[in-house]
Amino acid sequence: MKAREWIEVGAGLSIAVLLAGFMILGAGMMGIPGHVSSQSPEPAADPLQTYNNSVTLAVPLPASPLVVPSYRVSDVKKLTFRSPKTQDKKASIPSGRDAPALAARGLAPYGGLPADAGLERSQQVFWKNYNATTGRAEETFPQYTRVLFRKQVNGSPVMGTLIEVRLGEDGEILDLVKEWCTLEPSGEIAVIPAEEALEKLNRQDLLEKLQCCVLDSTITRVEFGYFVDLHTPDAPVQSLSPYTCTPVWIFYGVKPGTDEDPFPLIVNATRG
Repeated sequence: MKAREWIEVGAGLSIAVLLAGFMILGAGMMGIPGHVSSQSPEPAADPLQTYNNSVTLAVPLPASPLVVPSYRVSDVKKLTFRSPKTQDKKASIPSGRDAPALAARGLAPYGGLPADAGLERSQQVFWKNYNATTGRAEETFPQYTRVLFRKQVNGSPVMGTLIEVRLGEDGEILDLVKEWCTLEPSGEIAVIPAEEALEKLNRQDLLEKLQCCVLDSTITRVEFGYFVDLHTPDAPVQSLSPYTCTPVWIFYGVKPGTDEDPFPLIVNATRG
């Protein structure tokens, strides 16, 4: 066969294949049985990977007062003590049940435990040495027992205040951090309801700005309280003067898939 004839045959085959492709595509678009479209449908979105645009409320919102007592800060006391033995291995540490009484006794030389201090947390802390290859803890030993007290006023916590004590063997105080204030009544102040505070939370309109997103948190507790800024001059809060006592709504949130303690998300409750 001559070269010209080979070219003609090849061109004819190319045209035939092209026409067949158009026929199959056209049949698929028209829905003719026996033919399929060349475009595959997009896979359905995994609901577990869908971004959550709001927090999940797992508890009912508490009743909301219209006005609450207002307070001003009249005195601030701060104290810090740290021992180099905090990171050492301990033969034993106090239990979470016994630690609060031991902490209160150990605070006697440092001014004692204030009468308006409420126990917030008491837990043992252990040090774990991990195998870098297996990712498993190969050694665990007691490190300290952490006790945290928070100031209370009218049964409400005052965020920004704390007395944190870390106890070692035989109840020895290893670390002590005290940031405390005295509050004096200053009348009354109007506040927003918890429902409105939740809307602010969903907008991430928080009193204390966070570096990460909070919108995938599950809220496990909601309570009314106060916030005092005892840090000067540049604490990360919304235009509050130092030593100001502000009414707040506190939303305790946990991240999905973690075993961390609920983290307080604080919303300014002041009306206007």
